Amino acid sequence: MNRIAYYNTDIELCELLVGRFFQTPHSDENLAVALGSTADIHPSLSRRVNSRNSKNICGNHLKSTLYAAFIKDLFEDFSAFISDTMTKAALAGIDPARFVGEIRLDLHAADILATGNWDAAVRLVSDAIFRKLENERNTKELLRKASARLGLALDQNVLNGAMPYLDARHILVHRDGRVDDLYVADYPQIQVREGKIATNYQFVGDARRAVDALARHIDERVIAANLVRNQDMSGRRQ
Repeated sequence: MNRIAYYNTDIELCELLVGRFFQTPHSDENLAVALGSTADIHPSLSRRVNSRNSKNICGNHLKSTLYAAFIKDLFEDFSAFISDTMTKAALAGIDPARFVGEIRLDLHAADILATGNWDAAVRLVSDAIFRKLENERNTKELLRKASARLGLALDQNVLNGAMPYLDARHILVHRDGRVDDLYVADYPQIQVREGKIATNYQFVGDARRAVDALARHIDERVIAANLVRNQDMSGRRQ
């Protein structure tokens, strides 16, 4: 989950810069001029007055946009982590019948032969299985089936702790953050403001901690079950 480390810095920097932006003196100038620019260079800012309300709107929208991007990338990095975990487990020698389960794959012989070696062929099959699971567009079900294929028996409390933030990605991407009744019912602990997920500094901090805890928990179970080869241990959470 390498991109998230960069986002941590981005979020902290945004908090500091926007905080200082809020503290700058108000005036009758437009924001572009007040910040040392011109209307030609920053035309959108020039259309906003350098008032408390205007700065609140601009600054809070910037933070909200960055926070939403963080949640989306957090989900994508976690999905890549699950896919990679499944591949490494398959390479370690997991029961093929349990790993494949009920899934039927349509792989061409030419594609398999083109991989060139056993590891690459296993990765091809594992990636195809993961895409089948991913197509269900139900993150909790994807994790349940991935866990079953690997025999991990994940702690339900750790899983439940991460689910509000993993499911938030769908809400942010497809509904512009506007929650539905199911999300509200499933995750009453998540703050909602004007019908939308309150993507604030607290929310992204909680998301980072909860999803990281789940990833570490999965790693622990995978390593304990000897589902990762020594040569594949690099980068795993220990």
